[in-house]
Amino acid sequence: MSRARRPDALATMSDALAAGALRALADAGLRVPADVAVTGWDDAAVARPLNLTTVAQSMRDQGAACAHQVLTGSRADFTDQWRVVERASTRPGRSIGA
Repeated sequence: MSRARRPDALATMSDALAAGALRALADAGLRVPADVAVTGWDDAAVARPLNLTTVAQSMRDQGAACAHQVLTGSRADFTDQWRVVERASTRPGRSIGA
């Protein structure tokens, strides 16, 4: 991957996909996060040993909130359903718009 075409970061849709990206980047001789930052999604068991930054979510809690909304007609609050688990696959960011 040429430096001119290389992304700064990869945000994958799952930790399993992120694990594959980490392998591919290593095979290409790229360093994570110095050359390319990588994030996953789910905080699956694979994330911790890979030191993968990921988004943790509770499918059970989200499913319960959705069921409650459907059964009662009330509006579900998903505000606290996700959280970022920062590990070594990303660099400290800068604030946008601050």
